[in-house]
Amino acid sequence: MDKIADLITGEAILQWLIIFLLIAYFVYKEYPEFKRRMTGGTKKEMEDERREKGLEERLVKVESRLADVEGKLKKDYISLEELLRAEQEDKQSMQTSLEEREITMRALLAIIDALHEMGANGPTKIAHDEITNYLTKQAHKPGK
Repeated sequence: MDKIADLITGEAILQWLIIFLLIAYFVYKEYPEFKRRMTGGTKKEMEDERREKGLEERLVKVESRLADVEGKLKKDYISLEELLRAEQEDKQSMQTSLEEREITMRALLAIIDALHEMGANGPTKIAHDEITNYLTKQAHKPGK
């Protein structure tokens, strides 16, 4: 026992204390890296995992934006169909209106002819000529 007591001196205790503090400091600084390595994660794996997570987030954002664009396109398509339908209705209405005006003009011409036959010669002759000229022009227009 004396030999052991001789070995334990103040200087030896100080050396052991310094060694213990160095080990504690090393463990304190390196524990997170050591723990990560023990759980199977290396720096490269961690970077790959982070990169993959970033790519997944970007993919979710892109999918969300794509869904927004698709929704807007559907709305635009519906609006376009409504406009085309309204244009077709307007064309039909205009065609009907043109036919009605022509019938009205011909009826006016017939009335003026009847008045002319009854003896009204002044303004009825002028109106008859104007309506006849108008109907002739309309008949010879391109696209008719």
